[in-house]
Amino acid sequence: MRVQRASSARAVDMKPRTKRADAQRGLKDDKYFLAAADELFRQGKFNQAVAYYDTVLEKAPNNLRALHNKGLALFALNKFDKSIECYDKALEVQPQALHVKLKKAISLNSKRDFERAKDVLDSVLTADCTNKEALNARALAEFHLGLDNEGMQDLRRAIEIDSTYVMAWNNLGCFYLGLGELDAAVACFDRALTIDPECYDALLLKDMAAERREKRARRA
Repeated sequence: MRVQRASSARAVDMKPRTKRADAQRGLKDDKYFLAAADELFRQGKFNQAVAYYDTVLEKAPNNLRALHNKGLALFALNKFDKSIECYDKALEVQPQALHVKLKKAISLNSKRDFERAKDVLDSVLTADCTNKEALNARALAEFHLGLDNEGMQDLRRAIEIDSTYVMAWNNLGCFYLGLGELDAAVACFDRALTIDPECYDALLLKDMAAERREKRARRA
């Protein structure tokens, strides 16, 4: 029996790799790891998702999607400072990415840096005054900064844009509750619950507002 020479058998594996082939393979790898990271994120496996995003960013540090989504995963882990770092890097890649600015502002709100959050949201809304999520997030910052009129105006604008925006109705109720306008607060919470009967915050806050209203009526 004739034995095939090893060099001949391996010839097909020894073809020189081109830069283009390497680039195509790297692109496929990046897409695989991005898809895997996004799936892990959807499953709530945020630490694993971060590891996969890091794998992509080792090869492509300016990958906007990986930077943005890694920031989301870190936010879900309550690592707000690190999420902001990701968003800042993403904004170096694409300075006018409004969705990244919005997520950065939400992280700033979560770490109670309301002044910086408002500055970022001012920038977002200058570029897109119809962004309901930005209006809602800015209203939250304004609530904590004591800017009641500005915050309520932002929420009413968000509701004009989308009358089914539960968070805006709920947060408008919070403003009224804080101002002691209990009938208006209950009405807002009722509207939120009509849209989403499982909105736990609105249910809890409605009960609080109704209880205060009853106590006020008994004292009158």
